[in-house]
Amino acid sequence: MIKKLHLYIIKESFGSFLFGVIVFSILLILDYVFDLVDLFLSKGVSFFLVLKLFAFALPNILTLAIPMAVLFGILIAYGKLAEDNEITAMKSSGMSYKTLSLPTIILVCTISFFLLFFNHFLSPAMNSNFRNLYQEILTKRPLIKFTEKTIIGLGEYRLYANKVNRKNNTLYEVSIYKFENKDDYYYGYDDEKNDKKSFFLQNNSKTWRIAASSAKVKSYQNGTQFFIYDGYWQKANPSDINNMTHMTFKSYCFFIPFTDIIKERILSVSEMSSPEILKTIKICKEQGIPFTVGEIEFWIRWIYALAPIAFVLIALPIGIMAGKGGKTIGFGMSLGIILVYYALLILALTLSEKEYVSANLIMWLPNVTVTAAGICLFIKMVKNNEIS
Repeated sequence: MIKKLHLYIIKESFGSFLFGVIVFSILLILDYVFDLVDLFLSKGVSFFLVLKLFAFALPNILTLAIPMAVLFGILIAYGKLAEDNEITAMKSSGMSYKTLSLPTIILVCTISFFLLFFNHFLSPAMNSNFRNLYQEILTKRPLIKFTEKTIIGLGEYRLYANKVNRKNNTLYEVSIYKFENKDDYYYGYDDEKNDKKSFFLQNNSKTWRIAASSAKVKSYQNGTQFFIYDGYWQKANPSDINNMTHMTFKSYCFFIPFTDIIKERILSVSEMSSPEILKTIKICKEQGIPFTVGEIEFWIRWIYALAPIAFVLIALPIGIMAGKGGKTIGFGMSLGIILVYYALLILALTLSEKEYVSANLIMWLPNVTVTAAGICLFIKMVKNNEIS
């Protein structure tokens, strides 16, 4: 009898949990969906590649969706049992709260154990695959990042095109701005000919502007090459604003390297497994370099993995005591608890990012708070049952 009851409760909880995973995943992935659909419909990326990008993005979404789905699923499942008076019938037959709660607690602990591996190893690997594939797509289709009549930033450069032709990788009515950086000097090259004029224009200027009728774009592994036609190059003289260098050209090329992008990818903690993050943290500490972002990323993976356990402790007493209107109460309470949880998480992130409190302590604030509230509710529920 008890075994059948446990299976029934697990079935109800797991069904609601899966529904929650679907709902929260859809809500969280909408941002990705719009971008991915735009890649397929507007920018000519094949459906197969878009589908691969979606698959690589999904684990990152599930990291957030699964803990919320656990809370939602338990509150809805137990709220339904309470609403249908099944909780009352079970208690009348002599079943304890332990019997009612144990199967769900075991299920949630199993989910948390899975999330430990998922968050620390699988999700970072999928993040890396997503960025690698997206970079590969950019290399083959360099104009994906460009939108007509929109200013696009590439490092120190700002580019504007009135029209974009992705079939032949050409921009029309182009304006390019380069802003001053005294430490960086970019050397352009032309794989068709040695252009000394391009070398002069690009490396003997701090802030300049180019306007041209068209520009052909080619991408390489280390940067993007622009072949520009029928335009002019301008540079103002800071000491004499009325004196401006103005040069016209029939053709001109320059190269924007991916230096900044490469640095960003090397330092991207979201793509590192947890052992790699710990190794980097150790190296940074030995060199006296703060690596707060790595510490936060490491601990937040633990927080998300163990959040289901905190949620089950608060969801069980609320669901069991829900009574009439249990499903409605469960739905409303799940949203309220999620709101409080993420408000506390944002507070913890802010305090740790500003280094007011160590990340390995403050990042546990939402889990500890929810767990403490759940234990208090559980004790109150047991005491009320003893009095009645």
